[in-house]
Amino acid sequence: MKLPVLHNLNAIKGEAISINIGYNNLVDEGSLFACVRKYADSEEYKAKFSIDVSTDNLEDDELCKITLSLDTGTLDVGKYQWDLFLWSGDHPIKCLVKGQLNIIQGLSNRGK
Repeated sequence: MKLPVLHNLNAIKGEAISINIGYNNLVDEGSLFACVRKYADSEEYKAKFSIDVSTDNLEDDELCKITLSLDTGTLDVGKYQWDLFLWSGDHPIKCLVKGQLNIIQGLSNRGK
């Protein structure tokens, strides 16, 4: 697998989204960090993904599955950048996945 993998996400504001990532090394939640920033060079992140690592239902050469979850309700409509990094202590080691997150306004979710 060539890293980082590019994966763009689209969501309607207020949706809870999740993505499952198969990984060929065993890692724990504490060594992973994934966040959303308005611009790649922004210092402050706008939202942080919840991360869960499991060894259930693995496929092919996977040693774990990483599940990222995010409630988009705190984000404004617009485009964002996101990524998932593997860390060792307080040092980033490797970017596993990156992409854009596009938050759009829903129509029918605002009432009947």
